[in-house]
Amino acid sequence: MTEKKAEKPFAVSSHDVHLDSDYIQWIHSVKERFRNAQIKTAVKINYEQLYFNWQMGRDLAVRRMEEKWGSGIVEQISLDLKNEFPEVKGFSARNLWNMKKWYLFYASSEDVEAYIRHAESQINMESVKLHQIGAEIKMEKFIHIMIKN
Repeated sequence: MTEKKAEKPFAVSSHDVHLDSDYIQWIHSVKERFRNAQIKTAVKINYEQLYFNWQMGRDLAVRRMEEKWGSGIVEQISLDLKNEFPEVKGFSARNLWNMKKWYLFYASSEDVEAYIRHAESQINMESVKLHQIGAEIKMEKFIHIMIKN
């Protein structure tokens, strides 16, 4: 994160408040912890979204939904999910088909499911180095290993 000049917090004049360097250091620490929590939350949400997409693709492939419920089932799933979660983007029929393709592409590699379980157990949110909110979130190792497999 970019270092900001330590600024003296705004003091409310209607109260008897004495701001010393200890308070200024503490409030700066609280702000930094909150920013870090926001970044960790974003990383975790992105991971969970990718995992959901993987599971959805797996469900579409493994359950053979088109055979069981007909060729329009993906469009129906899209409509049902959009209706239930109108504020969420990503449930178009095209995206659902892409989730299935993504799953089928990687599932064709040996031991991908075992790798995913292993990767889940290795993720330690406390070890993520945080630089800027929304920037430089790196998943290079995960992508490299997935491409390698």
